[in-house]
Amino acid sequence: MLQRPKIVVIGSLNVDHTLRVPHIPAPGETLTATATFTCLGGKGANQALAAARAGGDVTLIGCVGEDNFGARYIEHLRSAGIHTGTIMRAGPSTGCAFIAVDDTGENGIVVSPGANHALTPIHVEEHTTLIRSAAALLLELECPLPTVLRAVSIAVAAGVPVILNPSPLTSEFIQAHMEVNTLILNEHEATALVSMTRAEIDAEPQRARAAARCRQMIITRGGDPTLVITAGGILKIAPPQVIPVDTVGAGDAFAGAFAVAHADGMALEGAVRFANAAGALATQGVGAQPSIPWRDAILALVGRCNGSTG
Repeated sequence: MLQRPKIVVIGSLNVDHTLRVPHIPAPGETLTATATFTCLGGKGANQALAAARAGGDVTLIGCVGEDNFGARYIEHLRSAGIHTGTIMRAGPSTGCAFIAVDDTGENGIVVSPGANHALTPIHVEEHTTLIRSAAALLLELECPLPTVLRAVSIAVAAGVPVILNPSPLTSEFIQAHMEVNTLILNEHEATALVSMTRAEIDAEPQRARAAARCRQMIITRGGDPTLVITAGGILKIAPPQVIPVDTVGAGDAFAGAFAVAHADGMALEGAVRFANAAGALATQGVGAQPSIPWRDAILALVGRCNGSTG
């Protein structure tokens, strides 16, 4: 990496309130948490931090509230080397998420958008020049869909690669017929998006990619091999095998790391291996952002995995 690739991230900033529980509560069930803690999260900010730690020159476009959390958040990202002049303060409250994490590391999340829903297409258009100059645009769906659509249209018109993590997946997005370079989804999102089962996707991957309207479709499957579908064929790339402590933010770590590797010109298989390692490392700590790995740790894990497979 001779020069850090310029990554523009558009997305959410939340304050995460996490509760450790024996299992994810069922409808009507009340549980007693064994531990609680608060940290900074939100898919947009998580992905921006992941891209920065993976080696990118990152700018985040988003919104926080006029509360103390908003000021604290901007300073936190600035200290991480992320360009924050594009973060707007709007409304009384910064977005927040309430996360239940069980003893296996799995999670359930409820999000209150707060200021994230103040991010409008007009706000994105104010940063058109910035988006046009990026090596990649990275987005998710915790901000209003019209804002995401406008950002994608600006990038596509300028020939900027668009990497989209369509999470949380909504019926509005499915009906929007948005076309992007790269979709990064987990298995549940992929089956819902293309209305196919896992077995059907494995049997007819090109039909799945066509239904998803993207040049390449990357489906993460936890500890199972990541499935990569392109016009040229499919790849199945095994992630490092780890015992997860907390899976919150692992998908964001994957997306941010992939964006940097892909924008830096790494071959697709290598970029996915790099992202797989980042996602695996992110499951080894508690909380979304504290567990996001740095570039050196990602490369070290990739090297160990390559060495173990010859």
